[in-house]
Amino acid sequence: MTDVLTNVAYFLVTILIELIPLFLIVTFFAGLALEYISPETLKKYLTGRRGFIGLLLAVVFGFITPFCSCSTIPVLAGMITARIPIGVLTAFLFASPYPIEVAIVLAPIFGWTLALTFCLAGAVIALLSGVLVEKLGWQDEVKPLLIPFGMINTAGSGVAEAVKVGFKVKAKRAAKYSFDFFRKLAAYIIIGSVIGAFIYGLVPSEFIATYAGGSNVLAVIIAALIGVPLYVSIIPVIPIVYSLYLKGLSAGAVIAFLITATAISPPELIMLSGMFKKKFIAFFVIMMVLGSIVTGYLLNAISWGV
Repeated sequence: MTDVLTNVAYFLVTILIELIPLFLIVTFFAGLALEYISPETLKKYLTGRRGFIGLLLAVVFGFITPFCSCSTIPVLAGMITARIPIGVLTAFLFASPYPIEVAIVLAPIFGWTLALTFCLAGAVIALLSGVLVEKLGWQDEVKPLLIPFGMINTAGSGVAEAVKVGFKVKAKRAAKYSFDFFRKLAAYIIIGSVIGAFIYGLVPSEFIATYAGGSNVLAVIIAALIGVPLYVSIIPVIPIVYSLYLKGLSAGAVIAFLITATAISPPELIMLSGMFKKKFIAFFVIMMVLGSIVTGYLLNAISWGV
């Protein structure tokens, strides 16, 4: 029992030492990005863009803008108001759960292969989805906007004014954003780390290897499907999946779970249903699940040297 508690304590301390500084650093740069990239900026650069260039710009903006699903929705509403084409809307929506700062957090913990695969998966899923929607001519899948226009200006509110001030002021705001964000998520990060520590200390490696390890060909599919009904933020859940990863959960199963658990949430789907018709919502869920599964198996193939 002493050995188990020692392992639990060791994992808890180690993961918090690694995760907290990383979280503060990447959210600082995320806050700095918010000082320069507002919803109005997105609309400015994406309005009127069509074809592959428009889709690629939407993916890039989806990657570099640190929006969670709760703030992505109002930004998306503003883009709809600006009559941005459905393909570009789709590419931005599909890319937004893959912000670059998350990959930076994933890299030191899981390795650069998984982190880069996470980003590559987001780019491919977003571009392919945007192209398909454009080819299918689904512009009519956008509903007349039901969200009051006053709700649209959220994450980037005040940024137009912030552009006029110097870098030092923006850096101070970014630091405040980082610490405020940390205070909001600190309890969840600690809880996730504690759960991960007990999984690491108590769950037998043989159990994980049998049911969700690389030897189980269904592990990736199971992990992806388990993530669908959950509503989690990627930062607090990282310690949990990391502990499972150390116990033998395949890298592909880890990334499949991360994609579906963070990209598809019931609250987000409810909000999306106010802007898009059922066919588009179903397409969003199916593409995310299939993309996560394909990505998971590809990552396993890379890991196994196939």
